[in-house]
Amino acid sequence: MKTKLWVFSFITALTAAGFIFWPNPVETSEYAKPRGKVGHDAVPLPEADNRLVVSKQDSTGMATSIETKAVALKLKQVAIKHQQILQYPSYSQPIVNESSPYLNWNAFEVVETPILDGKSTASLSIKKFRHFYPEQIAVELKTQQTVLGASLDVVSVATQQVLTTLPSDEMQWQIMPGKDWPEELRLIARVDFERGEDIVSADVRLYHSVASVVSVSEGYAQGPDMKIPVTLQIDKEGIFRLRANLYQKGGKAIASLVEKQRLSEGEQTVDLKAFKRVLPEGEIDLELRDVVIERMSGHPGEKAGYGQSDAESYPVGRFDSGTLTDEEYQMTEQEKQQLAFLQQLL
Repeated sequence: MKTKLWVFSFITALTAAGFIFWPNPVETSEYAKPRGKVGHDAVPLPEADNRLVVSKQDSTGMATSIETKAVALKLKQVAIKHQQILQYPSYSQPIVNESSPYLNWNAFEVVETPILDGKSTASLSIKKFRHFYPEQIAVELKTQQTVLGASLDVVSVATQQVLTTLPSDEMQWQIMPGKDWPEELRLIARVDFERGEDIVSADVRLYHSVASVVSVSEGYAQGPDMKIPVTLQIDKEGIFRLRANLYQKGGKAIASLVEKQRLSEGEQTVDLKAFKRVLPEGEIDLELRDVVIERMSGHPGEKAGYGQSDAESYPVGRFDSGTLTDEEYQMTEQEKQQLAFLQQLL
């Protein structure tokens, strides 16, 4: 049953990718349209023009063929990427480049907003997307236009209630969140430009922490895995997913590590594992960064909660990957079925 659900989900994802990458229809300008009466099969050309005449039916068929091949290529790329993921255990995925989504889980995506009837753009710049009460939320207005004045409304997305309004300080604001503020916040800047008035908005999230990192112990060898014990303070019991990125000390990212388990309140220890194949050969100093503590939704309608880590990095110690065994990763039955399905698409 799980396999059928996964196959259905994967096909749905591939279909969605097809819609995303399907080219949009192109409008034809008046100058490109044929003059006079047009025959059913061909577009008439001047007598002196010896260019190839292609029927509408043939042209449509060619376009459809090209579009189909483009979509098929995109779907094949998705399948190849997922196949590569299945070559490593889900708890220890390699980070191969700086564009990996594992590196920017809390990044705020700046969106340029057209202003002044589309004659220019402006945006709100925020350091990160998720914030934890009571930390300040720093906001900056960026634009090439001259600004005479501005104010910032903090609005509840759910109720549209204005929670506070702040005057501008040189196109910057420091928001002190209220204890009873909701999770989903919309920031609306009302700006008086030299050329007129307009608004610029952005959304952020505000959380009350449900867990925190107490300590990270040195890594040790167990079979083909390096284990890293992470002690957490749990403020609200539930099913937690702990994710962190393993780095060379002061250097580049190596792998994304994740572990999920039910935790009760109080201090609890979760073991992150790094599979041998993702680790550099020999001895190396390692550290954890980008720690994410997520309390997962326990039932429909319940939102996920998040915990925080005070430190930017946690030393793991010096580790020799040669102390690990050379066992190959053993896929689960479900992963084997997923891989077999993907190979049929390639």
